Parts: sequence; structure tokens; C-alpha cells
Amino acid sequence: MHKANLLEVYYDAYRYRGKEQADLMLAEVGKSPIQINAMITDEIFAEAARLKATYKMSFADSFALAQASIFDGSLLTSDHHEFDVIQGNESINFFWIR
Repeated sequence: MHKANLLEVYYDAYRYRGKEQADLMLAEVGKSPIQINAMITDEIFAEAARLKATYKMSFADSFALAQASIFDGSLLTSDHHEFDVIQGNESINFFWIR
């Protein structure tokens, strides 16, 4: 998971549940097997920029997609409205949770 995407999860928890719950969620993520990537390599930078320029998406979504593409991983998401068009045009694996 890119740290930019973790920020999205954190601020959403903060907004709707408060700082204490957001901090608890962050601590649980830290205990999980999820690896947080804080680096913006040149390859991630270029791929995130290409994806954002090509498709209408958030800044953080471009990082998630770039990582999935570069590391040949899967993007875990429920955002059909944002990613359905990308799934048909890019070689990124999606794991839909709803």
C-alpha cells in the first residue's frame, strides 16, 4: 500500500470517527502484514503521472494503480465508478471487494 493511500484511509477515519479511532486504525494497519511504501521512485512517479494524465482519478488513486502495475500486484478496491474503465484498458489486476 502506498503511504498516499494510507493517508486517504486515515483522514476518512479521522473525519467520520475522530482522531482517536483514526489513530487506532493506523496502529492496526501497522500490526498487519500490509507493507507501506513511502518511496516515490522515478518509475512510480512516471507511471502515476501517466495514469493521472490519461484517466480522471485522484492523486492517491494514481499511486495505487502505479504500484499495482509496477509490482505486478492487484488493486484491492470497491471503486467501480472510478476504475471500471481502467480495468478494460490497462494490464492492472483488480480485486473487487463489492
